[in-house]
Amino acid sequence: MTTASGLLRGRFPYVRFGAGPHTLVLLTGLALDNEVPGTLTAQAYTHGFRRFAGTHTVYILQRGHGLPAGATTRDIAGDYARLIGDEIGPARIIGMSTGGMVAQHLALDHPGLVERLVLVVTGARLAPAGEEICRRWLDLAAAGRWRRLRGDLATAAVDGAAMRRLARLAGSLTGGATPPATRQADFQTTVAAVLAHDTRTRLPSLEMPTLLIGGAEDPFFPAAYLRETAAAIPGATLHIHDHSGHGLPKQRSGLVQDETLAFLDRRA
Repeated sequence: MTTASGLLRGRFPYVRFGAGPHTLVLLTGLALDNEVPGTLTAQAYTHGFRRFAGTHTVYILQRGHGLPAGATTRDIAGDYARLIGDEIGPARIIGMSTGGMVAQHLALDHPGLVERLVLVVTGARLAPAGEEICRRWLDLAAAGRWRRLRGDLATAAVDGAAMRRLARLAGSLTGGATPPATRQADFQTTVAAVLAHDTRTRLPSLEMPTLLIGGAEDPFFPAAYLRETAAAIPGATLHIHDHSGHGLPKQRSGLVQDETLAFLDRRA
């Protein structure tokens, strides 16, 4: 399978693979460094999401470099919309975590670009536990505690005490380097945008078929917040998985992809 990676429009790190007739765009979650994916990272993305490749041409997009100070999740969505509209065209959109918050605004403001919408471990707003974690990340970034911050970010992407210990250790062992000032600013802007995100009053205007997938024990978007989000979207389909949290798409990737493909293949 051919894999390409690099920067689109000089700002957006991306990976592209697959040659299916449908276009699928996946908006990733929060990252500190947000660099161009190297060969190993690109191959990992290709392998991790290979189930989509048979029927889709897949673009995995990270946020653009150089966010303006004070940018909101809606502003970031507009940034993606210009890229998708000019470079990719209408697509099926998957938004994961922070990427899912942005995808909500993308679908609301630019419905012509979004054929179907899949929101994974994300919601209309953060739960209090998630807000506390995000504020801690801002404090760590402000203090320049990059090793601790990378370890913290790694633990948020997995579930279970043992997995979190391993993730923190791995993140801490490899994460002491100071990011470039522009990446620091982009990260802090994104976290602040996530803390302010609230689409509850906008979601009833969503026009396209929408699927939500989440974990009942997710500290950022627990079951009650997933149900609240789904209830606001006309005709939304909701899958909540017990005994899973924010690590659902990583630790149960096959399940998430199977549910997503079944939804994408469903007749309108």
